[in-house]
Amino acid sequence: MPMVRWFSPTVLFKTLKKVFPSTLFGKYADGRLVHAALDAIAPDSIIDTCCGGETGVSGVKPGEPIWLDYVADLGDGFDSTYAIAYMIGQKELQVEGQTLPRANCLIMGGDEVYPDASRDDYRKRMQRPYRAAFPITDRVGAKHPPVYLIPGNHDWYDGLNLFSAIFCSGHDTPLGSWVSPQRRSYFATHLGSNWWIWGFDSQLDEDVDGPQSEYFDSIAKAMKPNANVILCASIPTWLAANLASSDDSGRQRFYRGVHFVASKLHDHCEGAKIPLLISGDTHHYNRYVASGKGTNFITAGGGGAFLHPTHEIIADSFDLKWMRGEETKLEIGLDGRDATKKAVYPPPDESRRLALGNLRFWYKNADFSVFLGALYWLFGLLMMAWSGYSLTEKVGNFSDRFWPQVIDLLATPIFVLIALPLVLLVVRSADKKSRAIKFLIAPLHALAQVAVMLFGAAAVTVSMTYIRWSSNGRIKDIPYFLLLLIGMLAVGFVGGAVWGLYLTIVSFCWGAESNNAFCAMRLNSYKHFLRMKIDGDVLTIHPIGIDSVPDRTDWEMNQECEDENQDTPVIVPKNNPRNIGQHFIEAPIVIDMREVQPLKTAV
Repeated sequence: MPMVRWFSPTVLFKTLKKVFPSTLFGKYADGRLVHAALDAIAPDSIIDTCCGGETGVSGVKPGEPIWLDYVADLGDGFDSTYAIAYMIGQKELQVEGQTLPRANCLIMGGDEVYPDASRDDYRKRMQRPYRAAFPITDRVGAKHPPVYLIPGNHDWYDGLNLFSAIFCSGHDTPLGSWVSPQRRSYFATHLGSNWWIWGFDSQLDEDVDGPQSEYFDSIAKAMKPNANVILCASIPTWLAANLASSDDSGRQRFYRGVHFVASKLHDHCEGAKIPLLISGDTHHYNRYVASGKGTNFITAGGGGAFLHPTHEIIADSFDLKWMRGEETKLEIGLDGRDATKKAVYPPPDESRRLALGNLRFWYKNADFSVFLGALYWLFGLLMMAWSGYSLTEKVGNFSDRFWPQVIDLLATPIFVLIALPLVLLVVRSADKKSRAIKFLIAPLHALAQVAVMLFGAAAVTVSMTYIRWSSNGRIKDIPYFLLLLIGMLAVGFVGGAVWGLYLTIVSFCWGAESNNAFCAMRLNSYKHFLRMKIDGDVLTIHPIGIDSVPDRTDWEMNQECEDENQDTPVIVPKNNPRNIGQHFIEAPIVIDMREVQPLKTAV
């Protein structure tokens, strides 16, 4: 599958058709409540039935290290999704001279499919790549690591129906040789040695439902004291709050989900520590560290979806209200190999350079340009209809005819009825990160789109006066409409170029319109995932990135693929199957739990 064409009218309408119902009715038809009602769990046996029991799900012997993978925002184009799946599925992965074994457990942190939750997209964009990377087998001695998933907003666009049906059946649903044993859209899993990973489902509005609250309550009360817990969220609430809102009330909406779940540990598990909060949703890598707490906050949404920019991260530090409203300062992490290098991937300078790619918006999103042209044609017809499709009576050269035609179209009431809503819609939908964008750039863009429509309609209609197809010198009706359509479709590409110029300016200069600007380019570069090692009281995080994924022509069917052999992927890179450019984004992050502050200090 190719990368999703987000500006394709088909994709836009398909997504909007699901976004509106899921947003409007999500609170009133919450799939989590139905699923919980059908999945009764006895609190006194919850650790054994839902969490892997006393020994944990990793399957390693006491004293041996536990390996854990985290990937999020996958299920987009094949090349990027499979490149990450291929590395995750390798029996051993070589990275900068280090050998990292396949993980004992895989965590998928949200948005497992794009553009929305459909059975066809789940199968083609997500399940098939992962099955090809780590083929299913029943061979004796084969490994079947568990995979746990939390849904993102794109998984929620059908009310969570397909996500629940595919991954939450509780019958070890296979994903290649990975198996999904979870029963709800959230999980609390004991990895072993009193190390846990919690993933909560905050729906579309950072909301934790009642049964989910009771679920984490019961588990926290049954856990042994001094547990070490990695907490997974569907969005990086700490980063989203800082970027999206300037007032405290706006930030609280983002904080409430992760704070609510973490409070379960604070209240019910004595000595519990959270060394790591991790999330996807934003399709780049960054790491912040809580000053004096030892907790790392990592955003890692590089599993395959289009790249998000990093130059929009404007703060090297910001305040976060963490646990019971305590003020905590988050500071950008620094690479252990180079203290001048921030823990951001791709580097902000490279991200800003990539923003210039939207100068090719008109070409990269040709179907959107055609759609604009179709709208211009419709608007042009409406304006021409007001005057009975008459053309200017002026004679002379093109310029002598063009400007009177502009004035004639401008004077029609239809122009006002079209232009005003168009300006309001474009300005209202703009990402207003600064006063300059809100009061200057966005209105100028809206007016530019109106000007393209107006001048384009005038230019096309005047140009048609030079065509003589009938005895009386007038163009016949059908050829007239067809010529106008062809002309306005061409004008649509001018509108597309204007749209791309707007996205380029606001993204390059202010880091604004990050989602629209970068989804329009569909960049599949700078993908990444996390491979973590738990060894006693030490958590080591290996952020593994690949700057440029293999192109479609760089993959081939594996001629050495053996039936029932999970270690021979179905598809391999042509050149070097053991190295597709993987490297450490930054030096492995070592967290000593003795330096992490407990959520609740013992009295």
